[in-house]
Amino acid sequence: MPPHSPPIFEFLLFEGFSNMVLASAMEPLRDVRKNAGQDVAGWRVTTLDGGPVRSSSGLQITPDGAFDEQLRNRSLVLVAGYHVRDQTAPALLTKLRVAARRAEQVLALDTAAWLLAEAGLLDGHTATIHWQELDAFAEAFPRTEVSTSRFVRSGPFLTCGGASTALDMMLGLIQDLYGSAAAFGASTMFVYDPSRQSEANRGAARLKQRGSPKILKAANLMVEHIETPLSTAALAKRVSLSERTLARAFQRELGMTPGKYYKMLRLQHARYLSEETQLSLEQIAHRCGFSCASSLGRSFTGLYGRNIRDTHIRE
Repeated sequence: MPPHSPPIFEFLLFEGFSNMVLASAMEPLRDVRKNAGQDVAGWRVTTLDGGPVRSSSGLQITPDGAFDEQLRNRSLVLVAGYHVRDQTAPALLTKLRVAARRAEQVLALDTAAWLLAEAGLLDGHTATIHWQELDAFAEAFPRTEVSTSRFVRSGPFLTCGGASTALDMMLGLIQDLYGSAAAFGASTMFVYDPSRQSEANRGAARLKQRGSPKILKAANLMVEHIETPLSTAALAKRVSLSERTLARAFQRELGMTPGKYYKMLRLQHARYLSEETQLSLEQIAHRCGFSCASSLGRSFTGLYGRNIRDTHIRE
């Protein structure tokens, strides 16, 4: 269940950060917040001086404000990239030590683990970093146990390498905060390619370590049959399980019935069509397996707590 106070993620960007790494960490949070229908997760972007910063590809980002090391009760996300050694000024390291004591947790993405280690914060901890820096990192910081894992949690610190590992780490956090279904849904939102999800290891198949093969296969079948939903009996037959066994598996791994998860997928797609296309609500209803617009509207309000007409671009 979500915590009573929505967690705040502060993304502290350093010159030369990777756009892809930032997006891989931030976009899953956006998806969770949007699907929940309320502000269950907040974030802000900062830089050390509050001024713009450029990514490794030259994209300039204007932050929400300047970094304040004195703030409490936040998840601090450090996003560094190239030239990280040039950024280890004593003043920054002091700020990081103060901020780490006040933060709920500290996430270091890409090469940002170098900054934490330079500040002495990873002494006695296990950590990882971008694969190109692993050997140099191990040599430079012998008091840190270096791991080749995709991401590592050690006390309040979470470290990872590149973009795909940042996505894995954030999905793990989402699972801890909001449950398996939220993590499952956030993962499947990144690539919508029903005909190739299974064979190309996309969509639900990305969660091989978070769901059994039968659940993954059932979820992919749901995505492939949004317009003409399969019955639970048909789904169970297609994955070679009994209805009862399938229901138990969904409840155990995702915390809900197959029917509820299926409806959630259909409503997510309805929301997307409502916001991004010129289709009428009646057309959207039929494309998402609902008998009519009013039926879609009732289900949409039940999940999101608002009227689908409020998001419909034709209204």
